[in-house]
Amino acid sequence: MTFSPEAIADGYAARFDERTRAAHLATLIHARAIEPSGWPSVPMIRKFARLFEIPMAELGAFFGQMCRMERGNELWVDVLRHAPGTADALRLMTMTQSQALGFMLLAKD
Repeated sequence: MTFSPEAIADGYAARFDERTRAAHLATLIHARAIEPSGWPSVPMIRKFARLFEIPMAELGAFFGQMCRMERGNELWVDVLRHAPGTADALRLMTMTQSQALGFMLLAKD
């Protein structure tokens, strides 16, 4: 199934609030400017989630970085690179993580 750029933009605006969209864009722009890979690091995701006061788990999912708390510790898994724990991260992700990851996968194609 193929979606038009307009349909993707409309869905993005409908699903994600203004603060989340601003955090997503700011994180992506910052990463493109300073990261050699052009992709956000986990510390960068944490920083922008705090700055925009949104859940870091949702922001991370926009970039394939899945976060969950396990025994009081943050557990991050890079599902785009199929890091160890990818299957569990995908199985245990929240609805908001699923929507953010799904949007990213849809928009990149």
